[in-house]
Amino acid sequence: MERNDYGDLIERWKVDLIRVRARRLYFRKDEIDDLEQIIVQELLKTNFKPGAEGGSSERTFVIAVIDRQLMKVKRDRRRDVRRANYESLSLEDKGVFTEKNFFSLSRTETHEAKLDVKQALMDLSPAQRAICRALGEGRTQAEIARMTGRSKAAVCADVRKLAEKFRKWGLNDYVRPRKAERIRRNG
Repeated sequence: MERNDYGDLIERWKVDLIRVRARRLYFRKDEIDDLEQIIVQELLKTNFKPGAEGGSSERTFVIAVIDRQLMKVKRDRRRDVRRANYESLSLEDKGVFTEKNFFSLSRTETHEAKLDVKQALMDLSPAQRAICRALGEGRTQAEIARMTGRSKAAVCADVRKLAEKFRKWGLNDYVRPRKAERIRRNG
């Protein structure tokens, strides 16, 4: 198997480190070349500044960048699996995915899902976060409207926008299906 050749673009020890870290995280050998290309691009975008990184060495900095990218790839893959599971359930596909394995996420997947939601919530305004929190507590849109002093129509519009944002971010698992979808699914 021929390896990627980056010439003088990046130091060889960094490329070797990518391969070692990827194997430690159980990536398959046939995936490592593609991962290497993704991570080399990221390493070229980020610059190590001695002393500015809390006194860490360049090797520690490079390991942090590599691990962050590898974990991002793993999270994205798990998110894709969750999305495929969700879509197969909504299409009533009786194939590989079952409701049982869809809702029983592993501890790692649950942690990663929490990180995805936490990141999504950080991207929302304080008012949008308050609505999410209230919905999570089981409050109705009418109750939220009374609590916030806004009209129910305004709260409904905000909830619709929040649902679209969550779908866009691939967090379909945290959005209640639209009424038309529930009727179609439940018959």
